[in-house]
Amino acid sequence: MSFQKIKTRILPALLLTLLASCSTKQTPVPPTDTTAVTEIEEIVIESSTLSAEQHLALAETLSSDEAVPELITATKLFFQQKNHLKALWLADKTLPLVDEAVANYIQERVQLVLIKTSSLQHLGYYPESQVQLKQLEQFSADNEITLSATYYRLLSSALQEQQQVISALNAQLHAFSLTDSSSQSQQQIENIWHNFQNLSQWQLSLLALDKAPESKGWLGLIALANKYGGKQEQMQYHLSMWQRKFKLHPANIIAKQLAERSIIEKSIENIAVILPLTGNQSSAGLAIQQGIMASFANNETKKLHFLDSNTVNWYGLSNELSTLKVDYVIGPLLKSNVDKYITHTSSQAQSQNDYMLNANSGLFDLNPNSDHEVLNTVSSGLEQPVDYISAIDSPSAIESYLQPASNSRAISTLLLNIPTNTSLTDRHTVLSMRPEDEAKQAAATLSRQYYQHPIVLSQKNIVSKRIAQAFVKQWQRITGNIIEVVYYDTGAQMQANIKASLSVDKSKTRIAKLKSRLNQSIKAQARNRRDIDMIYLVGTPEQTRLVKPYIEVNISPFAQVIPVFASSRSHSTHSDYSSNSDLRGLTFTEIPWLLTSEQNSELAALSQELWPKRSGGLSRLFAMGYDSYQLISKIPLMQQAPYLQHWGQTGTLKLNENSILTRSLLWGTYKKNKVVSIAME
Repeated sequence: MSFQKIKTRILPALLLTLLASCSTKQTPVPPTDTTAVTEIEEIVIESSTLSAEQHLALAETLSSDEAVPELITATKLFFQQKNHLKALWLADKTLPLVDEAVANYIQERVQLVLIKTSSLQHLGYYPESQVQLKQLEQFSADNEITLSATYYRLLSSALQEQQQVISALNAQLHAFSLTDSSSQSQQQIENIWHNFQNLSQWQLSLLALDKAPESKGWLGLIALANKYGGKQEQMQYHLSMWQRKFKLHPANIIAKQLAERSIIEKSIENIAVILPLTGNQSSAGLAIQQGIMASFANNETKKLHFLDSNTVNWYGLSNELSTLKVDYVIGPLLKSNVDKYITHTSSQAQSQNDYMLNANSGLFDLNPNSDHEVLNTVSSGLEQPVDYISAIDSPSAIESYLQPASNSRAISTLLLNIPTNTSLTDRHTVLSMRPEDEAKQAAATLSRQYYQHPIVLSQKNIVSKRIAQAFVKQWQRITGNIIEVVYYDTGAQMQANIKASLSVDKSKTRIAKLKSRLNQSIKAQARNRRDIDMIYLVGTPEQTRLVKPYIEVNISPFAQVIPVFASSRSHSTHSDYSSNSDLRGLTFTEIPWLLTSEQNSELAALSQELWPKRSGGLSRLFAMGYDSYQLISKIPLMQQAPYLQHWGQTGTLKLNENSILTRSLLWGTYKKNKVVSIAME
């Protein structure tokens, strides 16, 4: 059956359905200007005084070829009227009817796909909109047409919704570059800058690889803001250098704002540190304490007060901190204690403590007539008794009651873990060593290395499973592909799990069957599966030293080597020469403190002298303690300037919108029996 006959049969049913759906609604006032600006600049509607419904009615009276342009116009008018449901439905049904017989049919098809995509996003169907965008990308390539600013804006929105922030910003930069200069606004420039501010250091490094339009200037500006944002004089100097280099760059608006911005430093003198200094977790607490002391370096302008979280009186903690005149707190470390700390130092808890203290003082008042006045004073916080009957009619009193208690009395705190059952306030910041963060960084980075079929080998314990799942979810978010996770046990079971993951066991089974069928002796070599091009390994250093060589043993001699990447859990600074040879080629994420070439050399020498046998885990906590003391003066600046970053021993730290410090880690690899730093982004 010819396309023309199909079109002839489809049109009557299509029009009947649409006209029926429109008949129950009043005909809208015909638009006076059908060329009104919409969010899709490419939409072109010829001058007409008819409404969308009237164009549909007209299409019913025309032949198939004549009706299609009317359907296209109706679709555009529905979209202009923000009737996204009808615009989506009609665009979807009209698209198959647009062929060479339609004037400017390629342009019309592009416009209809953009209407479908935008309507889907307005209705909340972002994954479906991305499917349309991929089809449009292919259509544009097949017909050698240039993708428009609208395409990239819609792509940016879809990617942002899927938390693909790097690709979303890349698309946003393309959209801005394709927008006519007369339509470029300061708001668009500030939106781009906002998205640059939200990227961690490793994300900025990946974005640089995309080489989007004008990205060099943007990346240069964010780099100097990251580094010098808290030092106004240096910031001014480097901004002037940037402005001379990028005179016509759109980000000059941002450079001017940065030059005029003033950041106020916070005076901090008394610091309380709450750590487990006794009990089962004392080794962790002491390692952090030692890191803080190394960073403190006997600073005479500040005082440190160490409190043992195992012996502290949580109910009286606010009063104790007040007595010590503490203006900043570091800790606690354990999640359960973090919840306790937030609960017992909240404004509500402090108000209750004040109430109890004032009430108790009134118990010994010798004036029996003062009871009522004491109660009123404590309840209201005023010096005079309150007229509660009048207060009921007071809007300000009711508003004050409904509003949450102010945190103005809460002490600024750098928590060393994320709370489980309580919420953070504007006075709380979190420095967390979450292992999931590095798995996300690894997945995003490795997905750029053209690996198509990775698998994850993970030790079967809670922490390793968290890392493995974080890697899998990030990989799927970026590539859309689901990757296999193979969990292995220790001992002989580990060998069986790895053989199964590489399908070596199946190859051996096939060889055994073949030998059993043949009467003569044959030589055979087991083959590993060929659809794996990368392995992400999650396990302790001890397990990694067993697994890595076993992977190599089970790779066929005539097959390509499968690269193995790992998390920092696989790396230990305490290993002998021979064990390092087993790890040759293993590449992993790591904090600067545990990569010799990136360390603070003087501090590393002192640490090695004082604690030569410290484990890798405790070394990470030492670095955490060192950074936490440095951060208490940096965090107030970060809160004022979101672009500011801190280059610490636990990574490059950035404060996100949830008041959590995210880390960008480095990459190391075992080369010639030693670990060296490498660039992966």
